[in-house]
Amino acid sequence: MTSSKTNPSKLTKPIKQMISIGWLIPNLMTVLALSFGLTGLKFALAEKWEQTLLMLALAVLFDTLDGRIARLFRSTSQFGAQLDSLSDAIVFGVIPAITLYLWGLQPVNRPAWAAMLFFCICGVLRLARFNSEIREETDKSELFFTGIPMPAAALLVLMPLVCFLEFGFDYFRDWRLIASWTVLIGIGAISTIPTFAGKKLFLPKYFALPVLSSFALLAAAIFIKPWLVWICLGIVYVLHIPFSAAAHRRIKGKHKG
Repeated sequence: MTSSKTNPSKLTKPIKQMISIGWLIPNLMTVLALSFGLTGLKFALAEKWEQTLLMLALAVLFDTLDGRIARLFRSTSQFGAQLDSLSDAIVFGVIPAITLYLWGLQPVNRPAWAAMLFFCICGVLRLARFNSEIREETDKSELFFTGIPMPAAALLVLMPLVCFLEFGFDYFRDWRLIASWTVLIGIGAISTIPTFAGKKLFLPKYFALPVLSSFALLAAAIFIKPWLVWICLGIVYVLHIPFSAAAHRRIKGKHKG
């Protein structure tokens, strides 16, 4: 009689799991953004404010690129989304708040710390809402964010420090101004105000050269007057919010009609 036992050498070998470069690159961008943010915290602890802002600006750049590269390679994943949110909570929630506290709020202690806690918690709540929302894949959802996104909130909340570096007025270091501004930006982050996402922004072909030349001018301005450019971009972002809300209402009205 033949033996019914299975030959161990003929067992099927486990299939090796592979990851694509298209999946890896966006997540590397997120890790780089986190690394820049944490390096910014190191500079903040050493009271090197300009280097702190530079690191956070680079973190915003890489955080902006990771999602777009993931969509370009069609490699979006739950892992990438969760990694991005955890990175955002640290880099754009915790680190800007600690930076402001170390720079201008330590002597005040309790009221200032309450404002910093509020901003951090608002950032985490906003990211939790973003992750848990069941969003419909419509043109409207791709055009708008709900509330101020955390990278923009980080750039806005640091405006008192940026204004102080640019103009040198002690008024921008007043704890009442910093705490009030921090709370206001935190409220903006968790609000339901629609803000432009720019994910489906298309321009006519004849806009190509003017846009490219404008970016060249912007790059030159950043090298010459980086803090003034930061301030101008922040003002433009704040001013765009009413127009964004009006556009959202108009699109919502068309869908209902």
